[in-house]
Amino acid sequence: MLWYCLKSIVYCVKMHSMKWDDLKILRAVGSEGSFSGAARQLAMTHSTVSRRMRAFEDGLGVSLFEHTGEGIALTAAGEELFATAQSMGEDADTASLRLAGRDAQLRGVIQVSLVDATGKNLMSCFQRFLQAYPEIRLDIELGPNLVSLSRREADVIVRATNNPPETLLGRKLAEHSFPVYAAPGLVKRVGPDVPLTGYPWVCWENGMMDRWMARHAPAARIVCRMNTASGMVEAVRAGIGVGHLACYGVEQDPDFVRVYPPSREFDLGIWLLTHPDLKRSARIRTFMDFVGKEIAAQRDLIEGRVVDPTVRYLEL
Repeated sequence: MLWYCLKSIVYCVKMHSMKWDDLKILRAVGSEGSFSGAARQLAMTHSTVSRRMRAFEDGLGVSLFEHTGEGIALTAAGEELFATAQSMGEDADTASLRLAGRDAQLRGVIQVSLVDATGKNLMSCFQRFLQAYPEIRLDIELGPNLVSLSRREADVIVRATNNPPETLLGRKLAEHSFPVYAAPGLVKRVGPDVPLTGYPWVCWENGMMDRWMARHAPAARIVCRMNTASGMVEAVRAGIGVGHLACYGVEQDPDFVRVYPPSREFDLGIWLLTHPDLKRSARIRTFMDFVGKEIAAQRDLIEGRVVDPTVRYLEL
């Protein structure tokens, strides 16, 4: 099946007398709707994408794009070729995944995707992994964007979620818990005997904590909203207000004081996931086992069971 898949790709390229690299660019332009979007996706410059597509059109003798007020649209010929590029791309991605899954060598590249706050917490783990396996390189992407494992945008992802994709392979390692933290300077400034309702608050932009606030601290003043985990951490660290933060990464940081225990309604599972076709890859399997054991060893900390015995929770 794999050999047939690869033969089909080669046959299609020969039939169209075109380079697969050009089809990859066309595929990106068609999916993004602009040369600039395709350039970002492919890590190219805008001028390179534009020049390559003009040369592609000249070689074929047809127009593939037309400029509109909202960007770039595919012509009828462009739509037809885009569908071919999509099909060929899916076949190439499938072939690449299956070949990667047969790799028995503990060397090569592992592409890892995770959000920036989790990435910060795992850097020491990655350092130990690379020290143990010096012939492996980690390409780490930090950010909130979801990536596609089927398109080989990543080999392994670490996600905080209660609904992991059913098509991926992996396991839940722990549950993020979210106590309320404050900067020591803020506690000193406002006063240790002031209830949480007397503190300024930093909350998530998506409103996920608002129902809890309405029930437990309806009179509290929200002074700031943030849209990322790292932004929440830095806002609380700066003393802007108190806020719900994940234990992992701040519980043992002297810049933070836990002032209220975790509310289990906010718990999020930490999932380590890969594509099923990569389960036979020695380096992927080894990486997932290594990281899984490291996170499991910190489970009490992550789930909020490691607390300074001198902590005194503020009263609501």
